Amino acid sequence: MTSMGPSRPRKPPVKRPPWLIGVIVAVAVLVVLGVVFGVMSMFRGGSETTATDAAPDTSASPCVTATFATSEILPDPSDVRINVYNSTAKTGMAKETAQSLSQRGFKILKVANDPEGKKISGVAQIRYGPKGELSAQLLLLYVPGAEMINDYRTGKKIDLSTGKTYSGLSPQQGVNALLAAPTPVASGPGCLPQAVLPSPDQADPSASASAA
Repeated sequence: MTSMGPSRPRKPPVKRPPWLIGVIVAVAVLVVLGVVFGVMSMFRGGSETTATDAAPDTSASPCVTATFATSEILPDPSDVRINVYNSTAKTGMAKETAQSLSQRGFKILKVANDPEGKKISGVAQIRYGPKGELSAQLLLLYVPGAEMINDYRTGKKIDLSTGKTYSGLSPQQGVNALLAAPTPVASGPGCLPQAVLPSPDQADPSASASAA
């Protein structure tokens, strides 16, 4: 006969106080409200950001335009170094042109026949690189109708190669008028600095091109 020992008494279930249940319910409600408020704030913030981004910014101007005399933008002739070439069958054209440019204040380097062996049927060619672009623009005022050729050379020196219809430099009076002409220059975060220089064709019609 199997004997059985005394059975262990069961522990009564732990009773939570009523106030603790109330605290738990209150915390759960606060958590749910916090989640709902966070979601609403996120959507509201996204809408405000979109509206702000879509509105144009009128507080800042993208470009600022200032007006300068062309002479303030272009270099002085004494700062421009030129190789003078002859691209025609006429003897002495390069020498004659070099003398005229020298009298206008330009610095003359080489004087020779066109090393490229070209025969230019037009007025002339002005050859330059990125660093000599303003020098070439200045020379164009003296040789209107010349063809501008950027050959991407290094340095600031430029070439002038006279062609078949070249008849001399423009009168200094017409060049001075162009140098005094106002030139608008736009600059700022919304645009690239760029000067629209006056065309040599805007010179006084009565001051036609003639030999210096």
